[in-house]
Amino acid sequence: MNRRIILLALTLVTGLTTPATDIVLVKGGKARATVVIPAKAHAREKLAAKELRRYVQAICGVELPLKEDGQAAPGTGLYIGTCAVSQDGDLPKADLNPESYAIRARDGNLFFTGRHPTPIYFAVVSFIEQDLGVRWFAPGDLWEHVPKGKAGELTVTVSSRVVLPGTSPRVWSGHDWGPSWKDWNLRNKTVMGEVVPRRQFQNRVHAAFPTGKYAETHPEYYPLIKGKRWLPPEGMRHWRPCEGSPEVQQVVIDYARKWLDARPTVDSFSVGMDDISHLCSCPVCRALDPAPDSYEKRQFSDRHYKFVNAIAKGLAKTHPDRYIGTLIYNIARDLPATVDKLEPNVFGFITETSALWWQEGRKEADHELTRQWAKRCAHLSRYDYFGMGCFTPRFYPHAIDEQIKFDKSIGMEGMYIEIYTFLPHTAPMIWLTAKLQWDHRQNADTLLGEFYRKMYGPAAPTMTRYWNLLERSWNTPRPGREGWVHRRILNQALAMSPEDLDAAEGLLATALREAATDKQRKRLAIHRDALRYSGYAIRAYGISRELAALPIADAASADQVLTRLETMARLAKERRAFYAEVAQRQDLLGRNVKGLTITKPYFPMGDFGKLESGAFSAMQRLLAWTSTHAPQRLAETTRRLQATVDGSIGSLAKAYLWIAESKPKSALKNGDFETRKTNQETPAQADWETAGAPTGWSTWSRTGRATFGVKAAEGANGKGAAVIAGAESAAYLQSVRVKAGDRMVCMGRVRLVRGAESSATARFSFRFRNAAGKWHKRRDLEGSLQADAGRSDWQDLAIVVEVPAGATALLVMPGATGQKPGDLALFDDFRVYRIPKK
Repeated sequence: MNRRIILLALTLVTGLTTPATDIVLVKGGKARATVVIPAKAHAREKLAAKELRRYVQAICGVELPLKEDGQAAPGTGLYIGTCAVSQDGDLPKADLNPESYAIRARDGNLFFTGRHPTPIYFAVVSFIEQDLGVRWFAPGDLWEHVPKGKAGELTVTVSSRVVLPGTSPRVWSGHDWGPSWKDWNLRNKTVMGEVVPRRQFQNRVHAAFPTGKYAETHPEYYPLIKGKRWLPPEGMRHWRPCEGSPEVQQVVIDYARKWLDARPTVDSFSVGMDDISHLCSCPVCRALDPAPDSYEKRQFSDRHYKFVNAIAKGLAKTHPDRYIGTLIYNIARDLPATVDKLEPNVFGFITETSALWWQEGRKEADHELTRQWAKRCAHLSRYDYFGMGCFTPRFYPHAIDEQIKFDKSIGMEGMYIEIYTFLPHTAPMIWLTAKLQWDHRQNADTLLGEFYRKMYGPAAPTMTRYWNLLERSWNTPRPGREGWVHRRILNQALAMSPEDLDAAEGLLATALREAATDKQRKRLAIHRDALRYSGYAIRAYGISRELAALPIADAASADQVLTRLETMARLAKERRAFYAEVAQRQDLLGRNVKGLTITKPYFPMGDFGKLESGAFSAMQRLLAWTSTHAPQRLAETTRRLQATVDGSIGSLAKAYLWIAESKPKSALKNGDFETRKTNQETPAQADWETAGAPTGWSTWSRTGRATFGVKAAEGANGKGAAVIAGAESAAYLQSVRVKAGDRMVCMGRVRLVRGAESSATARFSFRFRNAAGKWHKRRDLEGSLQADAGRSDWQDLAIVVEVPAGATALLVMPGATGQKPGDLALFDDFRVYRIPKK
């Protein structure tokens, strides 16, 4: 049997169990047990005592006394941490995972122990959950389940046990939007203990090469890019040094040794390859690559893992008990062609997106890649993306269950999850994950069924159908749907069809009628309102796509287009009012929205113009057809469009007509890219460039490899057009001065040329900056419009932007992403106008 699988099996044993012991906590209306903590108790031990007393009282109505000197208590003692009567044998063995905890029933007492404060807390909350029957299904009191016992009576049957985490370390990022989230994370044991194994895998190589120390004396340490040594701006970490250089490798080894010596409880140092944009192209580094064009194709697994092994070998000479961690991701996720094994003191976190297993062949490919990596890396863990800031339903619990069970079957150890989830749509899935991380052998449907019964009561069967519908809808491929949803509102809108949305709303209405208690109805109302929050995007995009395809050939079809435009405008007006209301709520919905719009602005709420882009082209076609074929209807058509002014359709209509009538001057310089004079602009940011950019514009490229230029006779009117090629992500940039409350209309023409196998995009984005020249904190108000990938002709894009408080500049950014050789993004006739107040 594989050694890793044997070790895994050991971690799932709940310890040597003793015959169950009855512990009387409350009898005859009086406390029969005392909670005891050490005289100098850690904050986690104090919190554990508070939780234990709280839930005992909630169950039977009697509060247990608290003894805070660590000494023996009369009668039954519930000892938390190391107290006077504790014995060495109460602790988990020292060679077990440091997050292990123990619950011992001895001499009529209970001992809750661990070798660090957080595992001690884990012991207590596990007792509350498993022995007292309490559940914390989602953050907040509304979502906890406390069984009602007999008043004044509480006896618990307890078996002694030692519990090792099935997954360690567990890292949950993006799941902390206030005190109730912190409580939930602790109670469900998703947080890490003070000491964990093999955690450091995120890039720290950059920290070994401060430019203030090496730029002048050793510029050769930095990456060679386009024939020059590139010096990273202060604070920039997405780069790699000259990794093929033995001197550079030694600097990293020495830095890792000092870093670890300063942290005696940390067992690892990271050289992970994360979102790296700048890598060295010198001959020494290229020699590490498997092919002459690996650099151009951004295939860097071979050079990275040769570098990893070199650092690991060097560290092992002085620190044989420490590890080197890495991230098996992106440009270093593929198996290297020339590295058969990683050193035994290397561990890796391998990324995948189990949410996308609805895509044909993806699950099998992920499994096979993981199997192959498990043969090359002695210590493997998982990295996944559960929420991605998706505000439409992204619910797929059975894929997560399958992923965790598969990972454990091949001996994977830890898990890092980017949560960033919208809990009103995913709470059962997230709670399920927390349970499976401690014991993956549990049945997912049993756990989900428990959630539904205890949260919805008699409405549980209907809600089971509701959650099954959300999962089935998420796993359904749809035309135009791509997998990546992070800040991509179109893919979020396609996560559910309008038809499934209607069905889900019907099930929630039925469940609300079936609910028996106020708490059940409040929970269901949160789900209902969250679905409404999502539904505006789903329905708007459905109407937009319908409008884009509707021909206008006669008065009837013109009326149909106008009616659908009015419907979209009405939805937009409703959306604005409802979103403002949700922003003030203090329940799970309101706090989650605040977390993902203000605290961590991941919801792409500034992108609704992208969802409604079909309306702009439909409006243009409607006005053009009416002017030519039914001029007697033009005044009424215009009046009806302008009557929707509170919505984005009305704003665009008003702006479009105002521009046509007033012919105002654009606030952009050289928006047609025709001016060819030397660019006098100064770059506003360290990674922007103006040299070679069209007059008035700057350029930015994530990797520094995109090419920019103006092509004569390629524009929409037969003149020049700005072009981007070879871009992973790149843009032209120009700043327009604005003030809070301004309404700006941004317009431009975009053309996308790409191959059949390409997923390149051409877009028109905007962002805001403040008076200090920094990006505005409300990233959720940023937005972009994207050219229809199914067309290769010129497309008109337009959006009305409202300037938020604190913004002093609007950044206009025609850009491109994901380009392959031969792909082009072309831009022409960009304009920005300030709409008059009246």
